Amino acid sequence: HELKNPLTSLRSAVETLPLAKNDTSRARLMEIIQHDVKRLDRLITDISDASRLDAELARETTRNKKAVEIELKVAKLPAGAKGYFVVGHDLRIGQVITNLIENARSFVPDEHGHIAISLARAGKFNIITVDDNGPGIRAENIDRILERFYT
Repeated sequence: HELKNPLTSLRSAVETLPLAKNDTSRARLMEIIQHDVKRLDRLITDISDASRLDAELARETTRNKKAVEIELKVAKLPAGAKGYFVVGHDLRIGQVITNLIENARSFVPDEHGHIAISLARAGKFNIITVDDNGPGIRAENIDRILERFYT
């Protein structure tokens, strides 16, 4: 998913660019292309450094809201989240949120598709929920979804 989603988005934007009828549309498509190229560059770097990913990543306090807003802006969805803090790597958090949103987008029905994103607090935990009306994950795959590179 991490490689396929930005590639699909990039391909779509590149194919649509020659058809854009005005500067605003072309500028928006170029923003998408630049964003997806950066995502792919980051992913390729991550894959080449996979052995280091097994080690504990440096953790820093960051605003969950910032990562959520960046990814929701790309997804064209309103943020509206409060200023929660989380210990983690903000690029990785953004990557996870993007993957969840893109995965939901790819599986919701074409007609009446629904994706809802929420940010809530439960005690000392922040909960980001991406809820959609897609088919869901097959029962036999549930145990594998946290495996590295599982698609």
